[in-house]
Amino acid sequence: MKKISIALLATSFFISCNNEKKTNEAAASPVEEKKQMVALPYKAEYSDFSIGDQNHTKMVLDFFKMFEENRLNDGRSMLTDSVTVDFPDGSKFSGTADSLINLGIQYRKMYGKLETKVDACLAVHSNDKNEDWVLIWDKTYNTNEKGKVDSTRGQSYWQIKNNKITYWGEYQAPLAQPPAHK
Repeated sequence: MKKISIALLATSFFISCNNEKKTNEAAASPVEEKKQMVALPYKAEYSDFSIGDQNHTKMVLDFFKMFEENRLNDGRSMLTDSVTVDFPDGSKFSGTADSLINLGIQYRKMYGKLETKVDACLAVHSNDKNEDWVLIWDKTYNTNEKGKVDSTRGQSYWQIKNNKITYWGEYQAPLAQPPAHK
C-alpha cells in the first residue's frame, strides 16, 4: 500500500509540475507579422504605407460620379483652393479649383454618355512622408457627341490634404474592344 501511495504521490507531483495552463492564447492575441526586408534594385521615394482613411476613397469616387453624371459643379467643395492635375495625354493643370471645375465642365461636354466601372480603389497613408493618397483602377466607357463609343482602362492616384483633393495624376490606355452599350 505504501508503494502505491508513493507511486500515486510521485505521479500527481509529476502531473502537477507538467500541467500547463491550457488557454487559447494564440487565438486571443493577434499574430504579429515579421516584415522581411528585401533588397530592391531601386530606392523608392515612398516605401512605408499603411491602409488609409476609407472616407478619402469615398470622396474621390463621389468626385468621379459627379463628373460621370455631369454635375462637376457639385464637386467644388471637395477640392483645395489650388489644385494640380497630370492628365493622361501628358498635359498638366495647376491653378484654382474654380478654373479646374470650369475646364472639367467644358471637357465633359464632349461626351453624351459616360460610364465608369471601378476595378479597385484603395486609400493609403504614406508613413514615411505623412501623406494620404487614394489609388484607383477603372474602366471608362464613353459615347461622344457623334455617337462613337470608346473605352479606356485607367489608373489614377489622388493626394488628399485636410480631407480635400489637392492633386491627381491619371494614366489611360485603350481597351482592346469597346463593349456594346445600350
